[in-house]
Amino acid sequence: MGLRERVVNFIDSLIPPSEKHPNPLLYRTSFLRISLLASLSLIGSAASFLYAYIDFTEGDLFMAVLEVLTGVVLFLNPFIARRFRNPEAMATFSLVLLSSIFLTAVFDELPEDRSSLIWVNVIPALAFFIKGRRGLYWSVGFLLVHGGLLFARGVGVDKDLLNAYLSYAVVAVIFYFYAWMSERYRGVWESLAKVDSLTGVLSRAAFEEVMAREIERVKRYGSKLSLVMFDLDNFKEINDTYGHLFGDKVLRRVAEVVKENLRKTDVVGRWGGEEFVVLLPGTDGEEARAVAEKLRKKLEALGMGNKVRITASFGVAELKDGDDPLRLILKADKALYTAKRRGKNRVESYMDKIPLK
Repeated sequence: MGLRERVVNFIDSLIPPSEKHPNPLLYRTSFLRISLLASLSLIGSAASFLYAYIDFTEGDLFMAVLEVLTGVVLFLNPFIARRFRNPEAMATFSLVLLSSIFLTAVFDELPEDRSSLIWVNVIPALAFFIKGRRGLYWSVGFLLVHGGLLFARGVGVDKDLLNAYLSYAVVAVIFYFYAWMSERYRGVWESLAKVDSLTGVLSRAAFEEVMAREIERVKRYGSKLSLVMFDLDNFKEINDTYGHLFGDKVLRRVAEVVKENLRKTDVVGRWGGEEFVVLLPGTDGEEARAVAEKLRKKLEALGMGNKVRITASFGVAELKDGDDPLRLILKADKALYTAKRRGKNRVESYMDKIPLK
């Protein structure tokens, strides 16, 4: 394994499970954010060691020791975050340490040395990159503490200080709107990734997430859960005869009918093509079969014009001990296959005698 692969795997290991989105765009956004946090920790560590060496050669032992300790902590920060899968804590800790170093430098070097004013704009940039719009509170807090230290050190207001604070305000405003737009568009991306654009029901990836959570809940509290999988019969013939636009219209209408005949707690998703899945919390196999039969009749009675007859085959599976999401899907799929094989437009339940392989 090369260096690049090792770095990619390390960054991936820092991403918490909640941010490992199946949508490539959202995953890449999380990957880049975590990469930035890890890079800032390592760059801050290197800078701390460099300034520690400079301060040591200048005889400032206090600052040198403080910077060495900061450098060590910043270097270990990504590894600690990897251990606990908590990049948010890594972000906060890095921001606190870097802010503390800048503030300590102000207190230690001013009023004789004003070079620390050059670095004042680093904090709002870091704060908004790391904390999003919440970086505004960090930026304002840092500026207040920074100004208080200057006042305590007897630094008067002059052109240099006004320029530094004015540029700080401009940077903060720019990065605030950048963070606002990033969060807004991330919300749009997440919404698009969760909803099937054609039918308006959950996408396959989003449905899998919900199903995994529901299965965990069932295992924790001992409730019931069933899955219904159905596939429109002879849908290829509809597309071939009336065109794909009409086929899309059929899929949208099917999704509407299914949603209209489910409870608010039930979840429907598009599994792929003309295949749909329905998750029924608190429902056993017999109750799920009744729901599937109701949906079958509703679809059979659906009028789409052109004398098109819409029917669907249904497979029903109840969650049992030892089932995981994959096994539950496989059971419903096998039952659906049985319904297709036995003539279509019918409901079949998974039975233990049906082989899964």
